[in-house]
Formats: sequence, C-alpha cells, structure tokens
Amino acid sequence: MVEETIKTIKETEKEAEKIIKEAAETSTEILEKAAASAGAIRQQAETAAKAKADADMKAANEIEEKSISDALAKVEAEIGALKEAAGSKEEEAVASVIAELI
Repeated sequence: MVEETIKTIKETEKEAEKIIKEAAETSTEILEKAAASAGAIRQQAETAAKAKADADMKAANEIEEKSISDALAKVEAEIGALKEAAGSKEEEAVASVIAELI
C-alpha cells in the first residue's frame, strides 16, 4: 500500500511537471505574440503620426502660400493706385509749369 501511494505521488509529480512545462511554453508564446503585436501597433502609430504631420505641414504651406498671394495682390493694387495718383499729379505738375511759363 505504501508503494502504491509512492507510485501515485510520483505520477502526480510527473503530471505537475508536465503541466508546469506546458504553462511555461504557453506563457512564452503569449509574450512573443504580445511583443510582436506591440511592435505592429507602434509602427501603425508612427505611420499615422507621420501622415498627420505631413498633412498638417501641407495645410500650413497652403495657408502660407495663400497669405503671400493675398499680400502680393494687395501690394500690386497699392502700386496701381500709386501709379494712377502719380499720373494725375504729373499732369497737374505739367499744367502748373505751363501756366507759370505763360
């Protein structure tokens, strides 16, 4: 009866060792999958962040170009107005000089 108990204990120990080994292997597999998944998630986040940064930069460049274009249009309009004003002042100056000469 003692031998039978010892035999049962040894079989139980072997079963426990087998279960512990399987649990360790499963744990390792789970950790490897988690590491791979984390790497993929990090890569996706980096890609998304880069895409957003590129889109933001493009939008900023478009705003800058529009601001420059608007400023240039205003400057050109002011130049036109100044040329027109200068043209009318030139005519007045010429008329004034002619009037003085006569």
